[in-house]
Amino acid sequence: MARFKKDIPFIVLAVLTLLFHIYLWKKTGVAEYGDMLRYDAMSMHLALKGYLGFGSGPDAFVTPGYPLFVAFLMKIVFLFHGTSLSHIRLIHEIYFVQQLISIISLVLIYRIATVMVNRKAGLIASLLSVFYLPMSFVGNMLLTEVLFIPLLLATLYFFILGKQKDSKRYYALTGLFLGLTTLVRPNVIPLVILFLLIIYWPYFREKKAGLYKLMARSWPMLVAVLIVMLPWWIRNAIDFHHFIPLSTEAGNPLLAGGDPYFQVNINQLIAMSRSLHESQETFAIHYILQGFTHHFFLFAEWFLFGKLGYLFGKPWLYGYLSSFVVYHHVVVFLGFIAMFVGLFVKRLRYLSLATLLLLLLQLGFLPTARYGYPIIVLWLIILGALLVEMYTWWHARRMRA
Repeated sequence: MARFKKDIPFIVLAVLTLLFHIYLWKKTGVAEYGDMLRYDAMSMHLALKGYLGFGSGPDAFVTPGYPLFVAFLMKIVFLFHGTSLSHIRLIHEIYFVQQLISIISLVLIYRIATVMVNRKAGLIASLLSVFYLPMSFVGNMLLTEVLFIPLLLATLYFFILGKQKDSKRYYALTGLFLGLTTLVRPNVIPLVILFLLIIYWPYFREKKAGLYKLMARSWPMLVAVLIVMLPWWIRNAIDFHHFIPLSTEAGNPLLAGGDPYFQVNINQLIAMSRSLHESQETFAIHYILQGFTHHFFLFAEWFLFGKLGYLFGKPWLYGYLSSFVVYHHVVVFLGFIAMFVGLFVKRLRYLSLATLLLLLLQLGFLPTARYGYPIIVLWLIILGALLVEMYTWWHARRMRA
């Protein structure tokens, strides 16, 4: 009961946020464009015709996590309303569930900051997230962020718990959610390498932990990732007769982000890859290597700094609201600094390392504000936790003085 009382401020915040999200759902219609049309079509094909693909047959153009999720929700809606429901009403019902799921992200933000520092840090991180507008509106779109962000947060939450408690169970849950996150957006799979390095670091540094003990801790995570990914690999092997580890689209965002400052149109780059009879991924790698060979400083600037403006310069969705743009710029500036400061703060180090890795990975691909949003969510957690850490340090120093 005492623990519950300590969480009451957050519970009040979460309930108010949920009511606001439901209000937004009631007031917001359905407007699909861009990637939303693809996910809609894939989910409808899966729900009504039984195959996963954008066109008239199965494909592996994207990983299946989000289309499977939306197709499952469609099946639930059909169960209650029948298949005669208008398509706009169908999508609007799915938006309602997505708004409920977005509250899970808020809970995980609170829990991550709480287990790293304390409940004050969790509450501050939650407040910063509530006031970040895409957090409220992402549920009203047919895009992967609504599923990707809570799965990513759950992955990091269970890894932090696993490291704190040295628990195989939490490491297994880390692997489970990392596999699910990868099936929604595959660029997160390198996190498994970072997690393994963190687990094994005490052995390599000071031989503090036995190697076999560390292996016993890490294997459940690896096995859980493989178990989650295995059905996707088997399906691809059966349908396409070769191994597709993630998706066939992987080369497209790599190629789209491979030309500095978009001097060459993406359609022209795709045409060049076809003329050479190369996949987009192979051509992108060759194109980038050639760029570094002949225009090193231009390409180095593009991949190190040039994409940051495209990712974080303007807020996703709400660049027309001047007050929110100011808030966005403050969050980005302070969050970027907090991430690097967090590398030197023991309790924030693991989350800061994971966030930095995700940022570096994103710099290799197409830079758009939408892809920078999950990183901003993690910055909000680090920022809230760091503010409490700084206050605690300042207060302790003042008391000593």
